[in-house]
Amino acid sequence: MTEHLATTRATAATNVAAAVQEADEAASLAAALEERVRNGDDTVTPAQIAGARELGNFAQLRAEATRRHAEAAKRDARLADLEALKADIDAHTETTDPGQLVDNLFNALLAYTQHFETHNARVAQWRTRMTELGVPKVHSSTELEAPHAHLGRDHNIARLYVGATVYAPVNHIANLPRHLEELGLAAKHLTAHPTGPRHTQAQAYAQERIDKVKASARSGVRTQEG
Repeated sequence: MTEHLATTRATAATNVAAAVQEADEAASLAAALEERVRNGDDTVTPAQIAGARELGNFAQLRAEATRRHAEAAKRDARLADLEALKADIDAHTETTDPGQLVDNLFNALLAYTQHFETHNARVAQWRTRMTELGVPKVHSSTELEAPHAHLGRDHNIARLYVGATVYAPVNHIANLPRHLEELGLAAKHLTAHPTGPRHTQAQAYAQERIDKVKASARSGVRTQEG
């Protein structure tokens, strides 16, 4: 609601209330004169009662006129606000193509997928070469030996030990929905609080989500034991 419409409604309500009060007071005057006659007051004249009634009827008409005028003013003010709203909508020009945003998102997902596919292929190649060269299976980097250049293959999963560094394939397809959800929460909080007292809190929350995804993405790629 605009200030113009709010002011119009408040003024209308005030005017109607004043007119109704005036009509009620005029009606009460006629009723009081009639009651005085019933109680034996012979100073009240028929002209006084007729005048009071006429005044009351006139005040009622004035109150109705004020009410109608107020309703018309409120309708006009609302229509003016609606027309202003329509003008704002008609003047709006979309500055960002949503289709381009989809392209940007797809390209980012493509880069994400290609990175981990390349990483997984490289780890698989290294494991094949280790197998061909007779690198033994181990449970941890503490079992690595110099005769095998401190290389080792994990017993149960596709991890590789290279000194204190562990390389492993990444199930990026399974991780993607969780990563997107975390990043979506980060974006939602920053969008909801772009400024103001909660902006700093939103920034901290968003960064926590982003850091969580980064840590998850990096964890299987290359980690240090010990």
